[in-house]
Amino acid sequence: MALTRMLGLFAAILLLSTGIAFLGYHYLKLASEYRKNNFIHLSETQRAMDYLEEHPKLEKSEMEVLRAHVAAAQAQAIWCVANLSALETRAFHWLGVGSALDICKYDIRTSELLLARLNGLIESNDARHIVQTTPYLVFYFKRGLLRMREDSFAFQPFVDIIEGKLGLLVKISTLIASTGLGLLFSLVAAKLVRAWRSQSDQTIEMQRMAQRFSLAIQASSDGFALFNKERVLLTCNDRYRELSHPNPAFIRDGMTAIEIMNDAADKGFYQTNGLDTADFVSGHVLQMRSDHDDVQLEISDDRHVLVRFSQTEFGDQVITRTNITDAVRNARKQREYTRTLKKAKDAVERQSLTDPLTGLANRRQLDVALHAQMEIGPASLIRIDLDRFKQVNDVLGHDAGDHVLRIVAKLLTEHTREDDLPARVGGDEFVVLCAPGTQLQDATILASRLLHAIKHPVSYGKKRCIFGASFGIAIGDPSITAPSELLSNADAALYQAKADGRGKIVNFSNDMRKAAKQERALADRFMQALGDGEFVPYFQTQHDARTWKLSGVEVLARWEHPIDGVLSPVKFLGIAKQLGLEAELDTVIFEAAERAVAVLKTAGIILPRVAFNVSASRIIDPLFLQHLKLIPHEKRKGYVFERLESISYEDASQHLVMAIDTLKDMGFKVDVDDFGSGHASINSVLSIEPDSLKIDRRIISPLGKSERAGQMVSSIIELARSMNARVIAEGVDSEEKAIILREKGCDELQGYFFSQPMSAAALAQNMTTYNNRGAATAAQQ
Repeated sequence: MALTRMLGLFAAILLLSTGIAFLGYHYLKLASEYRKNNFIHLSETQRAMDYLEEHPKLEKSEMEVLRAHVAAAQAQAIWCVANLSALETRAFHWLGVGSALDICKYDIRTSELLLARLNGLIESNDARHIVQTTPYLVFYFKRGLLRMREDSFAFQPFVDIIEGKLGLLVKISTLIASTGLGLLFSLVAAKLVRAWRSQSDQTIEMQRMAQRFSLAIQASSDGFALFNKERVLLTCNDRYRELSHPNPAFIRDGMTAIEIMNDAADKGFYQTNGLDTADFVSGHVLQMRSDHDDVQLEISDDRHVLVRFSQTEFGDQVITRTNITDAVRNARKQREYTRTLKKAKDAVERQSLTDPLTGLANRRQLDVALHAQMEIGPASLIRIDLDRFKQVNDVLGHDAGDHVLRIVAKLLTEHTREDDLPARVGGDEFVVLCAPGTQLQDATILASRLLHAIKHPVSYGKKRCIFGASFGIAIGDPSITAPSELLSNADAALYQAKADGRGKIVNFSNDMRKAAKQERALADRFMQALGDGEFVPYFQTQHDARTWKLSGVEVLARWEHPIDGVLSPVKFLGIAKQLGLEAELDTVIFEAAERAVAVLKTAGIILPRVAFNVSASRIIDPLFLQHLKLIPHEKRKGYVFERLESISYEDASQHLVMAIDTLKDMGFKVDVDDFGSGHASINSVLSIEPDSLKIDRRIISPLGKSERAGQMVSSIIELARSMNARVIAEGVDSEEKAIILREKGCDELQGYFFSQPMSAAALAQNMTTYNNRGAATAAQQ
């Protein structure tokens, strides 16, 4: 029984030792495969680096070749991990070489990043971006390939460890097996012979690989050096010598890294930035040991190298040096180009914020400053508009006008404080954004000082430019007033200053605020009102100056507002102009008046003459002329279109002149409205050959009390007679004025003495009264 147990134990030991021996032989062969694949990985990595050095432009074809090498190297790393079972992976850790698998995994991640970047570039259509970033991409790929190559070097010692431990294990188990079972000696011996032959073959293969490795190092475009743990040089390539010393032949195996750097620094090979050799070298060594990352050095002739340091577990060090001169110089050029662009951008930005004529801030800069100030607190604005500036331009020329604008800008700069912002926002329009914290009283004092300074005449050559200014002041709290609203408030105050006689200073008030709010509400509703039919025609009668019988009507626009009641044009014509809806408003009133006249005709009321106010934008609208062509010819002579005398027909577009001629050719009459109030020359009025001149109500108003008014009326009537045009006086509000105008030869009269503007229904109801108004009195006289 004891012998049986002993034999069983012996058999078990024999079986175990034999199994261990055979398992050891298997993994020795596997270790050889790892060595071979590691060499393939190193070779593919080196080929990729060489190819990258030879093809730095990185076209798509070059990227595809580079991708093939990286993928081949990655396949070896993947094989090293994927070829092991879970049990074999644990055996690797038991042998103390588990870090080799970590190196493979790290290498796989590095190659995945490179392949992902290469795939993205190959699939990208942005060739311009690739060209612009080529220096960075070359550097990026070189750095990744260097790391992959270092992984190959770091992996090799672990293969040696595996082979050493497996060889020892095989020897022990073989000895036990051979001692225990002589009968199996021949078989075991044969196996051992084959194993040793395989090992010999592997050794020869490793020698070949070492030779190839040496050739690969020499062929590398990067400097490569291997130091032992005592920092003594074991081997390096010629490129390392060129990038480490002015005399490459000086570097020999057995020298230390510090000896090499000291001698090179003493010979001026490095840019030490004022440090002595000892401090420079010690600082570099300390940086390499502490960072274990890339370190950039500048060497002679404005060249630059990237030094990378890595260390094995055994203390051996691998140092690589990469020439990055082109990348550094390109980066330097890029920084200089960026600085140049920034300077140009800053110059353009300054120009975009400055008025070129006066040097003051422009509207854009004012808006930016106003928004910024109102983000932190209230703001005060002084709105300035020059009075009589147009006369300076018209009489003395635009050069004189520009001279005046520059003088005003200088006055604004001189009389405002450092934190005030004077700006030119239009032709002769200025704004002063007062310094933060400015109160209404302070702004008013500043405006008074500016008004006093601007009132003084300015000399231009031998002539004097006489002008003035009107001021509107508004203060806005950001909690209740937006910046755009504050500007509108200052505009409203300025408008009031001009209405009060110019040369005034007006502060924005609550009444103005209410009016502005109402105007905004009307503007918001304007489009809806057009569609809802709230704009309707009103009619004011016109009478023969001799008989006072009805001779026609003028169509006037009214807004029947659902809340505010009937609004006169003064309330909404400005809004229509701001919204660009003058033509639409004219269309609505004209079509509604046509329908009303047709209804009156059906009731037996014939209006001899119907006058319409029409905007220039409406006259030149082709649809308007097309609509007029539908009106029968016999009705056209009763239609009159009134244009304001304030429109200068000499400056009007050719389209407007042609449209007026077309109206007259179609049989319609054209009158000049508000004659005597505008600035058009006699020639411009003559150019359209009007059928009638309507004397402005401001000339009629003082009639009977002002001799000058009577003379002006007589002059206009005489002018009209020379043009073969009729004369219509509007604003006739008394019998006395009606009689004076009749005696002076006026043809028709219009005003509150005869009637106020009324709806079509009211006109029909009182038609008899208006037709016979004053007929008996006229007959008696």
